[in-house]
Amino acid sequence: RNTTIDYDFVCFTDDTTGIHKHIETRPIPEIALGSAPIFSGWRKIASLSPELGIEGTVLFFDIDLVITDNIDDLFTHKPSEFCIIENWTQLGQGIGNSSVYRYEAGKHVDIFEDFCERHEQIYNDYINEQAYLTKMVAKNHAVEWWPEQWCRSFKRHSIPGRLMKFFIKPQLPQGCKVLVFHGPPKPMDAAHGKWQKGDGGKRGKFIHPSPWILDHWHDKKVS
Repeated sequence: RNTTIDYDFVCFTDDTTGIHKHIETRPIPEIALGSAPIFSGWRKIASLSPELGIEGTVLFFDIDLVITDNIDDLFTHKPSEFCIIENWTQLGQGIGNSSVYRYEAGKHVDIFEDFCERHEQIYNDYINEQAYLTKMVAKNHAVEWWPEQWCRSFKRHSIPGRLMKFFIKPQLPQGCKVLVFHGPPKPMDAAHGKWQKGDGGKRGKFIHPSPWILDHWHDKKVS
């Protein structure tokens, strides 16, 4: 629905239950994590594994986002370069947000191998996987930021600031192609006006419902 470019849709997962029949599923490549939790963000470094089994251009999406407009530009912008969101909370620091990034398969295997070899030291040197990823790519290659309007944060760019959030409903940012839901609330919760903490479902922050999210997060029948 959101691209005119020929593509293969591959979901790397440890649970294939209920995934659409037109989406190919593959196991997440093995990766040494050491002391990090198995479901930590560090596991995303497996996307650079030589065992990924994909060739050509890879456009990587986290699961907690909603595509809101045509994404052809994400495939064609700065061809062959490593492209990633400039992290909204660390502008000017050379750190990306890995919710959406693009790279050429096999080009950054050295980063995967470096991580597997010295992950415990890396945990001490970098706050998270996206800081490590961006800094390591920058050592040998250009890091290109997506144009800022293309990938936006629901919390930072949709929800009005401070007291205004009580009076003004969240809006889809102008020019946004991908809306990212990092941390709570997740898309379905945001659509229904729920913002729960991650501690057993206790009450979280106030948020107006955003039913427009459901206009973008639905299935298109494939013939």
